[in-house]
Amino acid sequence: MKTIMDLLNQLHPEFDYDQSDDFISDGLLDSIDIQELFAMLEEEYKIELAGTDLAPQNFRNIDTIRELLNSHGVSGDI
Repeated sequence: MKTIMDLLNQLHPEFDYDQSDDFISDGLLDSIDIQELFAMLEEEYKIELAGTDLAPQNFRNIDTIRELLNSHGVSGDI
């Protein structure tokens, strides 16, 4: 199973996500990237996210993405 970081690097391998606390304000993710990552998370973790989960605050950093996945029953090394 790919980790969140693997998916982010697949989306934009040129960015260093480890150096950012806020992917959106740092310009690493825009609204299109969030939609694409949303779909990647659903596919990779075999979950169905709600439309309300598409909110930018759920994609600010690794921790907020992990919290989103945890709220849908995904746990372990993500």
